[in-house]
Amino acid sequence: MMHQLFRLVLGQKDLSRAGDLFSLDDSEIEDSLTEALEQIKIISSSSDYQTNNNDQAVVEICITRITTAIRETGSIEKHAKSLVGLWDSCLEHNLRALGKDEDTPYSKIASDITSCILQNYNQPPVMALAVPIAVKFLHRGNKDLCKNMSNYLSLASITKADLLADHTEVIVKSILQGNAMLLRVLPAVYEKQPQPINRHLPELLALLAQLEEPGQYHLLRLLHVAAKRKQIEVAQKCVPVLIRHLKDSTHTDIILNILIEIAGYEPLALNSFLPMLKEIGERFPYLIGQMARIYGAVGHVDEERARSCLTYLVSQLANMEHSFHHILLLEIKSITDTFVSILGPQSRDIFRMSNSFTTIARLLSRQLENAKTGSSR
Repeated sequence: MMHQLFRLVLGQKDLSRAGDLFSLDDSEIEDSLTEALEQIKIISSSSDYQTNNNDQAVVEICITRITTAIRETGSIEKHAKSLVGLWDSCLEHNLRALGKDEDTPYSKIASDITSCILQNYNQPPVMALAVPIAVKFLHRGNKDLCKNMSNYLSLASITKADLLADHTEVIVKSILQGNAMLLRVLPAVYEKQPQPINRHLPELLALLAQLEEPGQYHLLRLLHVAAKRKQIEVAQKCVPVLIRHLKDSTHTDIILNILIEIAGYEPLALNSFLPMLKEIGERFPYLIGQMARIYGAVGHVDEERARSCLTYLVSQLANMEHSFHHILLLEIKSITDTFVSILGPQSRDIFRMSNSFTTIARLLSRQLENAKTGSSR
C-alpha cells in the first residue's frame, strides 16, 4: 500500500507537502514506489497537464524523490516495469524543446527517468525493458534525450548487444542522420544482425571522410568485424574507400589490418591498388611489414601476379631502412614454394646460402631477372 504522504501529495496534488517526502527514510517509502509511479502516469496523462504548473511541480518533486529512493535502496529491478511504463508514456507527447533552453513537461519526466536508468545500465532485466523504449526516443527531435539514449545504448551494447539487434535498422538510420555517437554500438550489433548494416554499408562508408577521429575509429572497428565474416561483396565495397582513406589517416594500422584480413580471402580486390600501397609504404617505412602481407596474399593468385609481387618484396628485402626482413622473407618463400617454376631448383639454396638479407635479395633479384629473360625467349 502507498505511503500516506505519497497518497496525500499525489492524490490531492498538494505541492505544499511534496517537499516533506524528502524527510522520510528511503526504506520507509521503498514499497510505495511502483504505485506512486503509476499514479504519476495518470496525472501526467491528463489533458491539462501540459499547462498545469502545480501538477508539473508535484510530479517533478515526486519523481526526484522516487529516483533517489531507487538509487539508495538499489531497488531498480523491482520498480523497473512502472518506471519504464512512465518513460514510455512520455513518447505519446511532444518532446521537442519549446524555447532555447526550455524543455517540455514530458521531456523533463523522460530526462529524469533516463538519468535513473543510465545509473543502472548494467542490470540485464532492466535493460530488457528499457532498450526497446530508449530506441524510440532517438527520432523524437530532442537533442539532449537523443544524446542520453545514445549513451545508454552504447553502454548496453557492451554486455547485451543481442537486445539491440532487433533495433539495428533504427540505430543505423539515426547514425546516417548525424548521430555519430551510436557508431560505437555497431561492431557488437553486427555480430548479431549484419544484414541491415550491410544494406547501408555504402552510406556508412561515405561518412568516413566526414567523421571526427573517434567516429572514424568505431566505423573502422565495424569494418574489421565485417571483413572477418569473409563476405566478398562487403570486401569489394570497402577496399576502394579504405585505400583512399589510408593516405591521410591517423588510423593506418587498423585500416591495413582490415585490408590484410580481406587479402586473405579476396586478394583480387586489392590487386589494382598495389601501386598505391607501394607508394604509401615508401612514404611510411614502418608500414612495410603490413604491406608485405598484402603483397604476399595477392602473389598467391597466379604466376603472373606472383612475379610482379616478388619484384616488390625482393626490392624491400634489400632495403635497410626498416626492420621487416623476416616477414618479407617468409612472404617471398611462401610465394616461391607455391610457384616453384619461378626460381627453379636452386630456390632452396638461395634461402640457405646466406645470413645477409642484402645477399639473398641480390641472388633472388638475379634469379627473377634470369627467369624473366628465359620466359621471354
